[in-house]
Parts: sequence; structure tokens; C-alpha cells
Amino acid sequence: MTKADARAVKKDSLAEEFFRYLAIERNASARTLKAYRHALEAFSAESKTPWKRCTAEHFRDYLFGLMKRAQARTYVRLQFSALRTFYGFLVARKKFPRDPVRELQLPKLEKKLPLVLTRPQIEELRRPRGCPCATSRSWNSFTAADCAWPN
Repeated sequence: MTKADARAVKKDSLAEEFFRYLAIERNASARTLKAYRHALEAFSAESKTPWKRCTAEHFRDYLFGLMKRAQARTYVRLQFSALRTFYGFLVARKKFPRDPVRELQLPKLEKKLPLVLTRPQIEELRRPRGCPCATSRSWNSFTAADCAWPN
């Protein structure tokens, strides 16, 4: 076994211990375990650096790579949530000296504007369903008492 193989086994053993921790102690769902495993494997495949030697620069490069590939911000945040949780585990349980993922600022989620109804849409919503007088009146001044249709 070469030194590189030994490092790979060590890296995998840290990840496997982390997944056992998630499954047993944190009662993580199967989907969470799958997503976190994918995130750690994707970073590991791209970085090829042992977990203990990773710096904020490695994670920054990975973040820029994800953004360059036009990945959704929610996907990027999920990837880094997994990495942040993993490094939190390593710092707490494996006595890693620091958590380089905490040094990064992630892209904020996009805020979507609320859907605004047009005046005709609002009038349509106010109009009673099936009312025979629905087409003959202006609904701005209409009240339920104005309609003979049973409510």
C-alpha cells in the first residue's frame, strides 16, 4: 500500500465515521446521508487534498468551480452545509485544529418577488361563482346584498 492509498483510506475512514455519527447520533434521514456523502465525495474528488490539509482556499476554489458551472445557489449551500457539518464533527471529535469552511462567505439565496394580482384578477376573485349578474355590474361597488343569487 502506497502513502497515497493510506491517505485515501484514512480520508475515507473519517468520512465513514462521520456518516455513522450522522446516522446513529443525529438520526439523519437516508436522503441527508446520501446528499452529504455526495457532497463530500464531490469535494474530495475535485480537491484531492487530505481533509487535515484542506484550507479555506481549497473550499473557495471549489465554491468558484460550482458557481462557474452555474449550479443553483441552493445546491451550493447544500454542498457547503455538508462540508461545514463534517468539519464541525472533525473539530469536535477528531481534534482538528480549525474549521476552514467557516472562513467562507456563501452566496445568498435569491429572493423572489411576490406575485401581484392585476385589478381584473382581483375583481374576478371577488365575483361570486355562478352569479347570473356577474357580467352586468361593476364589482368595485358590489355587495352581497345587491345580488339575488343564493350564497
